[in-house]
Amino acid sequence: MPLDMRHIVNRVETAIGAVSTAFCLIGGWLLIALSFAICLEVILRKVFSMSLQGIDEYGGYALAVTSALGMAFCFYDHAHIRIDLLVRRLPSPLFRASSFIAIATLGATAWYLTSGAWSVTLESWEFGAFANTPLRTPLYIPQGIWAAGLTIFFVAIVVRLIRIVIAVMSRDYKTLTETLDHQPEDEVVEGVCGVE
Repeated sequence: MPLDMRHIVNRVETAIGAVSTAFCLIGGWLLIALSFAICLEVILRKVFSMSLQGIDEYGGYALAVTSALGMAFCFYDHAHIRIDLLVRRLPSPLFRASSFIAIATLGATAWYLTSGAWSVTLESWEFGAFANTPLRTPLYIPQGIWAAGLTIFFVAIVVRLIRIVIAVMSRDYKTLTETLDHQPEDEVVEGVCGVE
């Protein structure tokens, strides 16, 4: 495989990693802002018997959006839950094959979620759907952000799969080890500390 193709894929993956990190930071600050807004809402209700309108509505949007915005970051950080108790005991080629299948399956799931999210968003845009609340939030706004986060997640998986295929074709075992032989943090700590 030409070096240029590997270089392009690595650059694209680096760019997607930067976008996913930015999305994750935005999601984190959004949750912090939501926490302060909820605290303010509680104080206003308790002390002044008044309420900020829409904290519960926007809280729901914030939770949905931040989960989608953080998925690509978790993918790059190997933070998605994966039960591989038996798979870890397989010989290296079989373990790598199972890791590839797991990533491909995750990609198929991400595609299903992403296409569904964009379908719902476009439907809300087309029909001019608003939230059934006093704030009448146009639903395509939170749904569009949610769909964008899922899209980055899907693209991150596709680029990773392309990187793996290129590594297999060029017999780049270092890249295969980096992408497929990842060891969870708790196992790394156990190995370093001598805990079995």
